[in-house]
Amino acid sequence: MNRKTAVLLLLIGFACGNEITAQTKPKSFSVSGTAGITYEGYGLSRSPSGWTGYTARKPWNQVRFNFTPNFKFGKNFSLPFNFNFAAIPTNFAGPYAGIKNQNLGQFITNPMNNFGVNPKYKWAELQLGTQYLKYSDLSTGDIGIFGAGIDLRPKTWRFKFFTGISQDGVNYFAGPPTVTGAYKRKNWMLQIGNELEGKYLFAVNLAKGKDVPNSSTPPPATIKPQEGVVISIVGDVYVEKIYFKAEAAQSTFTKDVTTPTTTLLRGLKPFIDPHTSSLTDFAGQVAVGRKSANFDIGIGAKYIGAGFQTTGYPYLQPDRVDYTLNTRFNAWKKKINVVASLGRRVNNVRNTALKASQFIGNLNWFTQFNEHWSLNVSYNNFGFQSASGTNPYGIKNVSNDLGVNPTFTWMGTKILHLVSFSYNYSKYDERDVMTGLTTSNNTHTALLTYVPTYLTKDISPDFSLLYFYNDVALAKISLFTISSALKMSAAKKKLQLRGQLQYTLGKLNSFSSNNNLIASCNIDYKITKKFSWNTFLTTNYFKYGNEITPNGATYLESICRTGFQYRFDTKKQ
Repeated sequence: MNRKTAVLLLLIGFACGNEITAQTKPKSFSVSGTAGITYEGYGLSRSPSGWTGYTARKPWNQVRFNFTPNFKFGKNFSLPFNFNFAAIPTNFAGPYAGIKNQNLGQFITNPMNNFGVNPKYKWAELQLGTQYLKYSDLSTGDIGIFGAGIDLRPKTWRFKFFTGISQDGVNYFAGPPTVTGAYKRKNWMLQIGNELEGKYLFAVNLAKGKDVPNSSTPPPATIKPQEGVVISIVGDVYVEKIYFKAEAAQSTFTKDVTTPTTTLLRGLKPFIDPHTSSLTDFAGQVAVGRKSANFDIGIGAKYIGAGFQTTGYPYLQPDRVDYTLNTRFNAWKKKINVVASLGRRVNNVRNTALKASQFIGNLNWFTQFNEHWSLNVSYNNFGFQSASGTNPYGIKNVSNDLGVNPTFTWMGTKILHLVSFSYNYSKYDERDVMTGLTTSNNTHTALLTYVPTYLTKDISPDFSLLYFYNDVALAKISLFTISSALKMSAAKKKLQLRGQLQYTLGKLNSFSSNNNLIASCNIDYKITKKFSWNTFLTTNYFKYGNEITPNGATYLESICRTGFQYRFDTKKQ
C-alpha cells in the first residue's frame, strides 16, 4: 500500500469514528454524511479463442472511495467535503494518454475523480476542489472545474469568483486504440451583482477559458488550442405573480490561438486579444409571464448568434432564434395536468437556400380518469428545416417524438395489481446540404409491465415485455425482450435481495438472430443502522448471428461490485 492510499484510508477511518468521538464534542458540533469503499471486478471471455471483436469495457480491477461529511459548528459555520475517487485511471486521462502512474496533480484533476471542500461562515463561502458552478444561462454552468474560489453574499450583494482547470492535457496516441488528445484548459469566472431572493436580481458575469498550447506532447492531431471570453448582464424581477427575466451576452472566441493577432476584429479587451481565427458575436434571452397555483402563462425569446460561443457551455447550439409560448394548467378538479410550450426556431441566414425555420414544441398531458385509469401523453418537436434549393440544398434536421402511456390498477383481496403500457415513436430526418440526400431514423418502442404488490407477503415481483424496432438507412434492427425480477427481504428486513433475469432476441436486417441472456442480483445487508454492505453481481452472455465473422461468435461478461457504506449523523446533545 503506497503512502497516498494509506492517507486516504485514514481519512475514511476518521469519518467512521466520528459517531463515537462526537459525544465528547461541544453541543453545537454535529457531523453528517457518508463514507465508503467499493471494489469492482470485471471479467470477459470470448469465443472462438483469439477473437477480438468485443473488447473489455472496464479495467479488470477497480477500487473507488467516497467521503462526503458535512461538519457543522454552531449555526454559522459549516465544512462540507465531497471526495469521490478511483484508484486506477480509466478515462481519457488514463494510461493511453501517457498517464500510467499519476502524480498528485494528475490524480486530483482527473475528471473521473471529485475532490471538493466548501467551508462556509455566515454569508462567506470558500470553494476548493472540483465544483460545478452555474452563474447564468449564457456565461458558465455546464462543466466541472478543479480550482479555488469564493462566494460572498453580504446582505443583498453578490460577489463570486472561481478559477481552475476544466480539463488536463492529454497526449495524442496513434493507438490502438487511438486517443485524439486534448489541451489543458484553464478557466476563470466572475460575478458581481445585487439580489433579493424572490424579488429581483441584477448581475454582471465574466467567464473565460484558455487552452495551454504546450500542455500535451505530442499535441492533438486534429484539435487546435482555443480561447474564449464571455461578458453577460442578467436582470430578473418578480412582482407578486408576475416575473420578468432577461440576459444579454457578448463573446469573443478564438478557434486557434497560434494564428496571428489582428486589430481588424472586435474583441473584449483587456480580457482577450483577437486573432485572425477569432469571432465576436452576441446572444440574449428574455421571458415574461405569470404564475399561480393552477395556471401559468408566459412568453420567451432567445437569440444565439452564429459566432457566439462560451467555454462554460461547450455544446450550446449557435445560429438560432427561438420564440416560445409556455403554459401550465390544472383542470377537471386537478385530475388533468398539462405542461406545454410551442414556438418557432429560425436561424440568422436571410434570403438564401440555407434559411431555416422550424416549429418547436413540447407537451406533457396527464389525466387521472378515476381511481383505476390514468393516461400520460407526451410530444416533442425540435430542429431546423428550410426549403430545398440546388447545391447547397436546404437544411433539415428535425426530430419528432410521441409517447403514450396508459396505466390501470385494481385491488384484489391480497394483491394490488398494476398494468402499464407505453408506446414511443421517434422520427429524425436529416438532409445533407451538399448532396440533397435525406436520411431518416425511425424508432418504435413498446413496453408492457405488470407489477403485483402483495399486501400480506414481503415479496415484490415484476414482469415486462419490450419490443424495439429501429429503421435507418442500410440497417433495420429489431429486439424482443422478456424480463422478470423478484425483490424480497430477510433476516428481520436487514437483508434486501433482488434478482433479475432478462432474455433478448435481436435481429439485424436479414441476418440470423442474436441471443442475449442477462442475470443480475443485488444483495444489501444492513449491519447496523448506519453501516451497510452492498453487493451487485451480473453476468451477460451474448451470441451473435451470422452478421459478423466468425459466425456464431460469443462472449461472456461478468461484473462483481461489493463495498461498505457508513452513514454518520450526529445530533446536538
